Amino acid sequence: MRNLLYGFIFLVSPLISCSDQTNSKGEVSTKLREHAIEQLQSVLYSDLKWEKIHAAEYLLALDYQIGVDSVFKKEELKFGNEPYYRIGIWRVLAQSGGNDDFKKVWIDKIRAVYQDSLSQDRIHAAEALAKLEKSPNIEVQTNDEILHVFNTWAYAYSSESRKKQSIADLMEILKGEEYSDRARKLAAYALRKVKVISASDWDQITDLALSQTEISDFQVYLTSLSWITTPKDSLSVPRMEKIKNRMSKVGEDNLIYQREYAYTLGEKGNNLDLDLLERMANLNPDKDNPSYNQLIDLKVTAAYALLRIERRVEAKLSWIDWLVISLYGALMLGIGYFYSKVNKTKEDYLLGGRKMNSVSIGISLFATLLSTVSYLSYPGEMIKYGPVIFAGMLGFPIVYFVAGWWLIPRIMAMKVTSAYEILELKLGLSIRMLAIFMFLSLRFLWMATIIYVTIDVTFLTVVPIDPSYVPLVSILLMLITIVYTSMGGLKAVVVTDVVQTVVFLGGAFLSILIVSMHFGSVSSWFPTEWPAYWKPIQFGFDTQERTTIGNAVVMLFAWYICTTGSDQMAIQRYLSTRDIKAARKSLKVSLYTNLLAKCLLGLLGLAMFAFFSKNQHFLADGQSFSEQSDTLFPRFILLGLPVGISGLVIAGLLAAAMSSLSSGLNSVSTVISEDIFNRFFKRKKEVSFKSSLQQIKILSYLTGLIVIGLSFFVGSVQGNLFDIVIKVTHLFVAPLFVLFFMALFVPFATEKGTFLGGIVAIIVAVGISFYGVMGITVLWVLPFSFFAGALVACTISLINKKE
Repeated sequence: MRNLLYGFIFLVSPLISCSDQTNSKGEVSTKLREHAIEQLQSVLYSDLKWEKIHAAEYLLALDYQIGVDSVFKKEELKFGNEPYYRIGIWRVLAQSGGNDDFKKVWIDKIRAVYQDSLSQDRIHAAEALAKLEKSPNIEVQTNDEILHVFNTWAYAYSSESRKKQSIADLMEILKGEEYSDRARKLAAYALRKVKVISASDWDQITDLALSQTEISDFQVYLTSLSWITTPKDSLSVPRMEKIKNRMSKVGEDNLIYQREYAYTLGEKGNNLDLDLLERMANLNPDKDNPSYNQLIDLKVTAAYALLRIERRVEAKLSWIDWLVISLYGALMLGIGYFYSKVNKTKEDYLLGGRKMNSVSIGISLFATLLSTVSYLSYPGEMIKYGPVIFAGMLGFPIVYFVAGWWLIPRIMAMKVTSAYEILELKLGLSIRMLAIFMFLSLRFLWMATIIYVTIDVTFLTVVPIDPSYVPLVSILLMLITIVYTSMGGLKAVVVTDVVQTVVFLGGAFLSILIVSMHFGSVSSWFPTEWPAYWKPIQFGFDTQERTTIGNAVVMLFAWYICTTGSDQMAIQRYLSTRDIKAARKSLKVSLYTNLLAKCLLGLLGLAMFAFFSKNQHFLADGQSFSEQSDTLFPRFILLGLPVGISGLVIAGLLAAAMSSLSSGLNSVSTVISEDIFNRFFKRKKEVSFKSSLQQIKILSYLTGLIVIGLSFFVGSVQGNLFDIVIKVTHLFVAPLFVLFFMALFVPFATEKGTFLGGIVAIIVAVGISFYGVMGITVLWVLPFSFFAGALVACTISLINKKE
């Protein structure tokens, strides 16, 4: 099956891989790029006004932030009371490098002008709010059609339903001949910024644009709107050729129209347009020229367009990278085949004969819990929010003590195959079934998240294939993992986990090393000051604040204790060791490996932060630096690593996914087999090892299908990758531990009380994760859901005992 995947890769690789990475960025030379940046920065530091604002916004959109904030703070001191221009100054400051609190100051200033009906620059304020994608917060009725257009545009950002209504209203203005040409032009401009245009609306826009027989402001903006919002499947239709041809001619004698053409090329152009844009960017107007300001605006727009087009040129993996990935795949299959010949009994297959090496088990436990999700989310979290989340590692000593001396001895004392046998022995069948439901839900969602991250976030970043192939790639990845997992059982899972740990940690280390070589040393890329958009370090605990050291420690401690004390994937590994001492050693190895990995991933995040801060031309087009924080590492793999090394690190990403998926499949199949089939569908005669193995293989394939289906829904969860991980995969972690806590540590626990406590814990977890109950951040999902569930369970159990 693995050969099937890589055969597929080799078949499609000619379509997606032809060129060497060193030349992968296309025809924009270093000299041209530096010249375009210089053009923008020269206007930033000039004495111009609105042209300076446009240059600043272009620089910010491209993440060249240095200097913009300081220049416009000076402008604010000098011109902060000048109507009209002050709105532009505040608009730039609201987009510059400060954190959310800093930006809110300037947004509030713009809103104050907007809400003042006597302000002469009220229309400018409405436009600024719309450009910043901020709702005005109040409904304003007006007879001024220009203000009405900007109001309609700005209100689009108050809610999704309002956005649909705003687009419909703007379309009506666009088509309504009772409106002035200026209002219709601005409606086209607004729709061009919103970009969310349906296919039917685009058809109407294009037909209307082609029906315009005379060149005018409205016709130019409408034609630009049609081109920019063209659906991908319509880019080469005859109508689009007419649109492109018309747009290329409208600006021949009009500088404003040329600027709109340049902007349109920045949104939808390609390498064939670089020569034209270079000529525009190289204009050198005399200050005495009456059109000097318009020429400067054209220059900076063309420079911006050049830099945008460069970012859309797709890099390719070389055949050497594909060979490395294929060799890695063959190695995994070989390990699975080898151990398929070693396993002789069901206990060998499920628990490794209870004689597995504690160091290997510890590394396997680490690899299981550190999936592709962690491999990418931790560097992304570092880039976007800073190092505070890594302070959670301060809780490792407490985790080791509590889990090693409080939880593991209780678990090891129970000679069981499935962890959930413990619950039935202590509290009854209903609690065991509830735990199985929670565990299966948890692991199904967890594996679905891994598939989503591996394919949608990682694979599509490094391999530019059509998104329609995502389901096929997901199925192939899952099938391969199922094959080697079902062949070799837990022994194969543990050995491949150890190999995969070396591969993906090695990939992270190599990336850091190459960034260090790029900068000359580690000290050259290590930050010397706290970036403006990271919030300052805060100590203590705050349920409504994301980044405090206390929050990070509580989150990590709660997750480790809940997982160690209730998750079949962890308990299965402890049960596979000889005794309590060996199980405790496995926990220690896991924690040490996790400590090393988190430090490495934190440094990796800083390295990516430094690399892309210096090489903004490697950023993806159309997103800010922080918006693409989760994909910067995969992008670096493609653009920053030498040929061959890229393939090795991509193998590391696949390794991280497969190690977790294999463990998840093994554990889920074990639970379904032992706790459901063997519990409720007992056969009259003893089932052979071969029959049991066949049953588990079938269960693995069914599990894989369910996981693939769920993975398509994970992408709809709001937040960065770290938020998605917590919201999706942490829903059942604490509720599951509530059941084990009651069974192992509460002598008066009753079946009814424990069951209701588990349900309450789920409700609390869902409320915090998806509804933001009481403003509690997602980092507190585990503590709050556990304490709520345990409190209800203990209270009802006490009442039951008294009755």
